[in-house]
Amino acid sequence: MIPIPVETDAMLSILNLPKEMSNNGIFREHQGLVMEMIRSIVLQQFYEHATNDDLPEDDPLLISFRFGFCFLMLHSTCEFLNLKTLGEGIVKTVGLDQSATELLTGSEIDAFKANIELRALTVLSSYLNQTGLERLNELKPRQPRAIRVGVI
Repeated sequence: MIPIPVETDAMLSILNLPKEMSNNGIFREHQGLVMEMIRSIVLQQFYEHATNDDLPEDDPLLISFRFGFCFLMLHSTCEFLNLKTLGEGIVKTVGLDQSATELLTGSEIDAFKANIELRALTVLSSYLNQTGLERLNELKPRQPRAIRVGVI
């Protein structure tokens, strides 16, 4: 199996999204963008391997690139998806009678996207080029540091 691009039905299964979304054209439209994102963050020989070589299903490169592709596809499309909403956005909570719906705010979507990108880069970490490694380090949560305060 060629690792990337991942077919839409398999991607929806990996991301646990509804099967009804398979006919949503947004995934086809973003496929080239996601492929370019991957090409720009991984070493060239691994990108060539992932886009051209037929690999066994248990190959670590195949698994890493398939999951990386899926996470980056969600990263690229999440703010445009309408998941169980009357309008635009991703539902955060739904009232008991479904008359009250609360959507994710812009900052919550940004945090969600950063977390998904971190997962993608972590999965692809063995294959990242310098640009990818720098981006991974930017996204990693910082350990809390002790701060000393003095009063003069």
